[in-house]
Amino acid sequence: LELLDEAIEEVTSRGKGEISGKQAFKLYDTYGFPIELTKEVASKQGFSVDLEGFEKEMEKQRERARAAHKFKIKPIMGVPGKPITGVKFVGYEFIKHKSIISGLMADSIVNTLQKGQKASIILEETPFYAEMGGQVGDTGEIISPSGRFVVTNTVQVPPDVIFHHGYVDHGSLTVDDKVEAVVDGERRLDIARNHTATHLLHLALRQVLGEHVQQRGSLVAPERLRFDFSHLEAMTKEEIQQVNHIVNDKIRQNLRVYSEETSYNKAIEAGAIALFDEKYGDMVRVVRVGEPVISAELCGGTHTASTGELGFFQIVGESSIGAGLRRIEAVTGRGAEEFIGRYFSSLHNVAESLGASPGEVQDKASSLVTELEKERRERLGLERELAKKIAVSLLSQVEVINGVRVLVVKVPPCRLEALREMSDWLRQELKSVVIVLGTICANKPLFLAAVTPDLVAKGYNAGEIVREVARVTGGGGGGKANFAQAGGKHKGKLDEALQLVKRLI
Repeated sequence: LELLDEAIEEVTSRGKGEISGKQAFKLYDTYGFPIELTKEVASKQGFSVDLEGFEKEMEKQRERARAAHKFKIKPIMGVPGKPITGVKFVGYEFIKHKSIISGLMADSIVNTLQKGQKASIILEETPFYAEMGGQVGDTGEIISPSGRFVVTNTVQVPPDVIFHHGYVDHGSLTVDDKVEAVVDGERRLDIARNHTATHLLHLALRQVLGEHVQQRGSLVAPERLRFDFSHLEAMTKEEIQQVNHIVNDKIRQNLRVYSEETSYNKAIEAGAIALFDEKYGDMVRVVRVGEPVISAELCGGTHTASTGELGFFQIVGESSIGAGLRRIEAVTGRGAEEFIGRYFSSLHNVAESLGASPGEVQDKASSLVTELEKERRERLGLERELAKKIAVSLLSQVEVINGVRVLVVKVPPCRLEALREMSDWLRQELKSVVIVLGTICANKPLFLAAVTPDLVAKGYNAGEIVREVARVTGGGGGGKANFAQAGGKHKGKLDEALQLVKRLI
């Protein structure tokens, strides 16, 4: 934010009303400041952002990324004299694979790991998917003849080196050990279901909301998915239902999900969707759904073989995450089953509490709401009658101070609404008056002050009066010159507080 302020100051000093594309790109690329947030903050201060210039800078970055893939990056060293220039990922085809340990890292590079050690293992080839593109990393185990390593997360660092983080469960593991790498298959499939669901969700959102919808981020985990997208308004209940229906319809059609490696330019020309802020190389992986194709996206994640494997899709939340940005949270497969199970369990519990069947809950709840509203209106009617009776009894306590009629009184314990009723009736009857009422509500002092318009014109202020009064009881409050309210902490000082009013007048 300080950097954005500096950019705005620079624009102001040059007498321009626009933040340049280079400035916006620097905020995004160097400091991770989203362009949407830059636009929002700038617009609040009366400035615009050169979006065309920003997009040109983005394209330059993409070109640099493509060029970088043509050159080798300095290798990571495993053991002395044994550089690691990359790890081959075989996880699209296999979740279990024989490999060789090429590097071990604990607090530093080591040759052997012992039971109980937390560390990272690098393999020559791995079926473990590394955390990337919003998809969480795989978990599982790496087994050697002499030990077992539990993988708790998988990450990737340049140049394509995959680290398996975890700990030695038993035995020991050594560099050059022959091992079997085994991915947690159930968890991987849960993740794949949710990842394929994001592609179907993207398709459905563009159909329901419009082609302007673009993915702005995602989280693909085993238990749920999160999908961020560009859209100006909150989705309606009907739109959410439409999106749910479209995704589940594609699931029931059991469409084929498949991928291919191709050039970036060829993929884009063929209509594949690329993420707005992703950096791609010359060669990309395109994930397609359906024959004929209904969805094609550049994606390196793991997916199901068909949409039918998702089982069921359910949106569980839709919210705003910034100006022009919305977020959908959803579940599929086992996550959807668990969500629906919890939902129906809650429904049955509510039904049991209401003495009704699940199908009767809505009617029963509506009936109870109607009854409660009727009781509330009756109670309010009684409160108004009581408030008026109390107000009538207060007329005799009006005093004249410095030529001004003043009514300061402690009334029986009641709610703020009752004080308002008394105040309104008294002002109507007295025409010209300063009123301060005090009571005990929820075991704490409560004050209301009201000043008629003629006395407001002479400088009397209800907000200032009630603030000073409440301060005596350790509280505070305020409001307008004609009407204000306040609360306190010490009910034993209520009388002392009210005595202050006459001195203030």
